[in-house]
Amino acid sequence: MEFVVLLLAPLVGAVVLAVRGARLRAAELNIAFSFVTLLAALALTARIISEGNLLAVREQFFLDPFNVFLVTLTAFVGLTTAIFSRPYMRVEMEHGRLTPGRLRLYHSMYQLFMAMMLVALTTNNMGLLWVALEAATLSTVLLVTLYRTPASLEAGWKYFILCGVGIAQALFGTILLYFAAEKVLGAEGVSALLWTHLSAVKGELEPTVARSRLRLPAGGLRHQGRPRAPAQLAARCARGGRRPCRRCCRDCCSTSRSTPSCAARCSSRVRCTRRCRRGY
Repeated sequence: MEFVVLLLAPLVGAVVLAVRGARLRAAELNIAFSFVTLLAALALTARIISEGNLLAVREQFFLDPFNVFLVTLTAFVGLTTAIFSRPYMRVEMEHGRLTPGRLRLYHSMYQLFMAMMLVALTTNNMGLLWVALEAATLSTVLLVTLYRTPASLEAGWKYFILCGVGIAQALFGTILLYFAAEKVLGAEGVSALLWTHLSAVKGELEPTVARSRLRLPAGGLRHQGRPRAPAQLAARCARGGRRPCRRCCRDCCSTSRSTPSCAARCSSRVRCTRRCRRGY
C-alpha cells in the first residue's frame, strides 16, 4: 500500500496540477502532494527495515534497505524544494516573469519529474529504468526552459543534447544486456532485464557482449557542456576596453544599451557572448 501511494501521489499530482496549476492555491497543492509522497516514503522505509526486501508488480519493482533510503531522501528534497518554490514563484508572477500557463507547466512537470525519479530508484527492470530516465530528462528540459529567454533556451537545448547522448548510450547498453542475458535466461521477454534475475546469472553472461561499450569522443562532450569562466572573459574584455554586447545586456539588465553600469553587472553575473568577445 505504501509503495502504491509513493508512485501514485506524484503522478496524480502531475495530472491535477496540469489543470489547476495556475490557480491561487496551486503552490499549496504542490506542497501537499510532495508531503504525501514523503509520508509514503517514510512508511515504506519503516516496512523495509522491519520486514526486509520487497518485490512488487510481478517483480518489476524491487526495494531493499539501500535504495529505500534514497527514495526517502528524494522525497524529502522534493518537499523542501516545493516549500521554497511557493514564495519564489509568487514573486516571479508578480514581476511578470511568468504567465499562468508557464506556472501550470512548472507545477505539473515538477510532480512528473518526482514520479519518474522515484520509478528510476525503485524499478527492477532495466528497460523501465531507461524509460523513467528519459521521461525525467524531458520534464527537466521543460523546467529549464520555463522563462523562454535566450539564456534559458540555450541551457535547455544543451542539457537535452548532452543527456540525449547519454540516454542513447544507455539504450544501446540495455539492448546489449538483453542479448547477453537471453542466451542464459532464454527468451523470457522483460524478465530477462530484471536486476534480480541478472544478478543470479552474472557469471554466465557472454563476456564479449556484456563488456561492449559505445564510446564517443570525450573532448567534444567536454567542450559542449563546459561553460566558460565569467571572470576570465570579463578580464579579457576589460583589457581590450570593450563593453558587453547588446545581447548580454538584454539578458542581464533587460535593456539593449551597453551602459557602464550594465557592463559592471554583466561582468559579474553572466558570461560574455561570442559577439562580446569579438568586440561587437
